[in-house]
Parts: sequence; C-alpha cells; structure tokens
Amino acid sequence: MPKQKKNSPEDELYFDIVPPSMIVGEEEEVSSKNKVYQIPIKKEKFSCMPRKKEEPELAEDEEYVEVIEEVEEEPEVKKVSRSKKPRKPFFLFRKREAKIEKKQKPKLKIKGFATSGGFKKKILVIAFLGIIVLSSTFVFLTYVVNSVTINISTQKGSIDYAGNILVDSNITKAEYAKNIIPGRLVEITQTVSESFEATGKVNGGAKAKGKITIYNAYNTSTQILVQNTRFESPDGLIFRLDSRVTVPGATLKNGEVTPSSIVANVTAAETGKAYNIAPSRFTIPGFKGTDRFTGFYAESKEPFAGGSDGESTVVSSIDLKNAEKSASDVLFQKLDAELKKQIQSHEKTFKDAIVIKVVKVDFDGTKVGDSKTKFNANITGQIKTIAFSKDDYLNLIKYNVEKSLEKDEELYSEYIESIISIKPDDKKNQILINTSIQYPTKKKIDGAEIVNIIKGKSIDETKKMLASNPAIEKANIKLYPIWTSVVPSTNKKIHLGID
Repeated sequence: MPKQKKNSPEDELYFDIVPPSMIVGEEEEVSSKNKVYQIPIKKEKFSCMPRKKEEPELAEDEEYVEVIEEVEEEPEVKKVSRSKKPRKPFFLFRKREAKIEKKQKPKLKIKGFATSGGFKKKILVIAFLGIIVLSSTFVFLTYVVNSVTINISTQKGSIDYAGNILVDSNITKAEYAKNIIPGRLVEITQTVSESFEATGKVNGGAKAKGKITIYNAYNTSTQILVQNTRFESPDGLIFRLDSRVTVPGATLKNGEVTPSSIVANVTAAETGKAYNIAPSRFTIPGFKGTDRFTGFYAESKEPFAGGSDGESTVVSSIDLKNAEKSASDVLFQKLDAELKKQIQSHEKTFKDAIVIKVVKVDFDGTKVGDSKTKFNANITGQIKTIAFSKDDYLNLIKYNVEKSLEKDEELYSEYIESIISIKPDDKKNQILINTSIQYPTKKKIDGAEIVNIIKGKSIDETKKMLASNPAIEKANIKLYPIWTSVVPSTNKKIHLGID
C-alpha cells in the first residue's frame, strides 16, 4: 500500500476513518454489496472528536490494518486480514479475531466423541472399567457362588429268599420268627334272580302245574306227605306233589284247633288243557275212610296252567343248565365287585386265595318237562378270602432277607416276587403262601463323610478319592462355573446325590 504523507502533531490525537476513494493510488471499485475501509491507527491516543475527512498521513513506521466487512443477503460473516503482525498493544484485537475463526472451524465427531485428546481418555477409562467388572464377576462366580453337584452310583446286588408265609385270621399280632402274619376274614353272600325262556318241545300235550296250600286241622302233630301224593279236585282231576313235604301240626288254644299250613307244587296226573283249572279246594284220596280225610285238605289260590294237547313247549334239561350258568356268571361278577370294595387301601390279598362258590340253586320248583314258556332261576353264591396288611407282609420278607445282608449292604427299591403256590384253608380261615423273593441291595455310603473329605479339594483329588472307594460304582461331577477346579468348602455348595 502506498505511504501517506505524515500527519501534523495535531493529527495524532485522532482515530480517522478514510473512505477508499480518498486513499491515494486505490482504484478498487466499491460495490453495493462489499465495502472496504482503511483505518489508520495511531499508537498513542484515540479520540472520538469529529475531524475533517482528509487523507491521513502516516509516519514511516506506521502501517495500515485492513478490516474487511462483507455484507451479503445471507447472514453476515466478518473476515479480518492483516498485512503484518500487529504490535503488542493490539493483543485484544487479535484475540477477538482468533475467536471468530475458531467458531467457523467445524469439528469432526466419531461415535459421539470429538476427535480430541479426550476421546482417547474416555476409551481408556471404559476399557479399565470393563476389566474391573469382568475381574469382579470372575472372582464372584469362582469363589462366592461356586458349587459342585456329585451324583454317585453305588455297587448293586441282590438277595434271594424262598419260603412259606402263613396268613391266619385267628391271630391279631405278627410273629415274624414263625413266618406268621394276622389276616382279616372277608365273606360276602348274595343271591341273583334271572328269568329265562323255555325251549323244549314235546308231542302229545303237556301237564298243567300249580301251587296249593296244604292245611292240618287234624291234630298238633306234624304230617309227612311223600312225593306224588295225590290231590283231587271237585271235578275228579288228580294232581300229584312234586316233592316230599312236612305239614306242621295244628295249634290248640282254649279247646279250639287252629289249622297250620304249608305251600307245595303239584302237577297234573295227565296231559291236557282240562287241567288248567281255576282256584279250587282239594282232598287227599289216600286218607279216604279215616279221620285224616277231613282233617287234611288243600286249596289253590291261582289258576293252574301249562296243560296242553298236541305239541307244547316245556322246560328242558339244557334250559336249566344254561340258566344256572348264566345266573352264576352274573352272581360272581357282583361278588367280585363287592369284595374289592371290602379290601382296604392298606391291605392286600391274592386272586388264588379267593374262594367263590354257589350255595343254592332254585328254579321256583320248575323241573325238566314242565310245560312252561318261561321260568326263573335263583342262584345264591358266596365269596370268601383273607385280607392282610401290606406292611406286615413286607416286614416279614425283610426280616428273612436281612439275615443274609453284609454289614456294608442295605436293601433298596422294590423286590421281585414269584408265587409258587397258594393254599386257602376254608375251615381254619388261613392261607398258606409259598413264595420266592429277589430283593435288590446296594453298598452303604456315608454322604456326610464324603462331603467332609472332598471339601476344598481339587477336582483331580476328588476324582481319585471317589474312585478309591470300593462301594462306588461310578460318579458324575458337575461344577458351576465350569472353569473352576476346586470343590467348595461349605456343605451348602456341595450337592451330593447317591443312587
């Protein structure tokens, strides 16, 4: 920039702003958007008094500092430039310039951190904290929550026993030394009635049948009437007793006789519909001509039926057998169901110790050849057994098996039983059981002793200790965490399972 002429001493008191048009040699065109001013700055003093707009004169050692202010339609941005390094009195002005340039300089950010020295420090801090957390977790899992689970399988064996066991319902206390246990007699009786169809066929007709009531108005003694004793109707039709009966004696009170009676079945002497008579009074021809003829008589209260001419349906022997079998099956099912209800939950019995039988069979007087289309079968049966305590039975078996146990053995699990024979005694109410037993055994192991031995030992030492125990067949060791190599020192962290 060309030098200006020196100012007079008087001019040194002012701070002059000279437009560019007044600067000698400056031909730069000033636009409406960009104006440039030259500011001559005095070293000693500044004044705000107005001065004439004259071109300032500078001393040989004075320089211009150009301040360029750009004015645009966008927000203003001021630029500062200097031709030479300003002198010391202007450090305040330089500091402001530095701030403006610093604000305009963009910063590069990576993952939320400025690319300054602080980023490296933060990375180091995070890495340090991560190491501390990992180390603490390792120590906590290894020494605080460290635990071990050891599952041990012991040496196995078995003991066999065979013998007799007597179940007696006449005693109340077990005698293991004699192989006797008490039992409880269970006895149930039921009757089943079923109706069946007759299937037999006969030619030449069938005989009528019915029921009569026989009276004794003769004396106080009983009177026996044999099978086929004749009874005659008012029409002269003869009917015969199906079976022997005993007529009870009459009663005598205040000189008066009160007749006694009994009901019996009779069958017509001949075939034919003529014998299907209505209720009637009957006499006994065998007593005719004696005092008994009027003292003994009979009456029917229902019509007789079954008499026929030609082909007719009768009860055959096969009908009776089939009826008995069918009714018995129904009876046995009911008896078995009732017996199961009678056996209590703590008791047991054997199927072969159950006695079931038919006590009575009654077809309501129906016989083979009777002219009937239907008949009834009444079957009475009985089921009987002796129930006994499961605990008594098990304790008796253990009593005999434990005699053969070694000192380092014990029984475990459930035994296997094979019944050789069962003999119920219906008269003595006893059951004799011949049985064969196979009872599993295993070696005894003191879990508390093993825990005390292995506490705080290494895994290799623990394996050697377990392997040297003759009672252990195999052992499985599980550690938590998996990288630990020492068994915990407290019982609560050692989980021992013995099979």
